[in-house]
Amino acid sequence: MDREEITFLILIDLSAALDTINHSLMIDILKNDFGIVGAVKKWFESYLVSRQQRIIVKQHLSDYFQLESGLPQGSCLGPVLFLIYASGLFKVAAKYLTNIHTYADDTQLYLSFKPTFQQNAVNTIEECIADVRAWMVSNRLMINDSKPNF
Repeated sequence: MDREEITFLILIDLSAALDTINHSLMIDILKNDFGIVGAVKKWFESYLVSRQQRIIVKQHLSDYFQLESGLPQGSCLGPVLFLIYASGLFKVAAKYLTNIHTYADDTQLYLSFKPTFQQNAVNTIEECIADVRAWMVSNRLMINDSKPNF
């Protein structure tokens, strides 16, 4: 406001964000984007891959089944791994000179502009949102369409 600018702010909420993290994609991101290899990579693989789950309803217990997605919840590592997984969002936002803030699965995109450039800003933020949505779909994350705020 001190610079006489208007700011668009988009708040994005994800559906079951920690549950949708694909283990194979997570390992690839750790290796390719963050250079995690060797023993450290194996540690992450042991934490994520080959996890099993079963369900109990009343007295009936299901067989075990393999989990190919989802971060173990209840530890401080879950939100950190989510931010690593979602780090590609920063690259998407940077293409549009849009600012981005994230904490765990909460994402805020904002763009400040002079009022005389309003139409350009609207076009930019619309293109950015479309790219963010496409990135999320390709990385198996779902925007909760009932919750985003503008």
